[in-house]
Amino acid sequence: MKTRIALTAIIAATLAVTSLAVEAQQAQQGQRGGQQAGQQEGRGQQAGQQQRQAERSVGQDQTMDRDRVQTRERDRTKASAGTQTQTREQAQLHAGAGKGIYGGNLMTEQERNRYREQAGALATDEERAAFEAKHREQMQQRSRERNVPAEVTDE
Repeated sequence: MKTRIALTAIIAATLAVTSLAVEAQQAQQGQRGGQQAGQQEGRGQQAGQQQRQAERSVGQDQTMDRDRVQTRERDRTKASAGTQTQTREQAQLHAGAGKGIYGGNLMTEQERNRYREQAGALATDEERAAFEAKHREQMQQRSRERNVPAEVTDE
């Protein structure tokens, strides 16, 4: 891309120099008649048009480069945010794995799995504390109903 910009700039400069050389030659030789002057003027106009076109091309290339960089940066930022979100979710899912489940001996395997999923999906410590307090009450109620002590299990 940089090579294209450099080449375009060289072409534009060459056209400008060529245009100046043509004008200098005209001044030295004087006017050679209406037809020659008209041809040279046409060439000068053509050179000017080519130069303007080259300048537009450089501007368009720069705009496209800037857009590509912005798109790449946006994609990189999204990917990074997605990875951070995924890592945070995984950490939350495994947050309760090490400390066990209060009343796990009173729950079915499905209930324990659901408990882990729900606890892992909570975003703040306050939400987790409220969830665990509610769960503790439920397990204490089951413990009284079944006359079995609630135990913390790692299963």
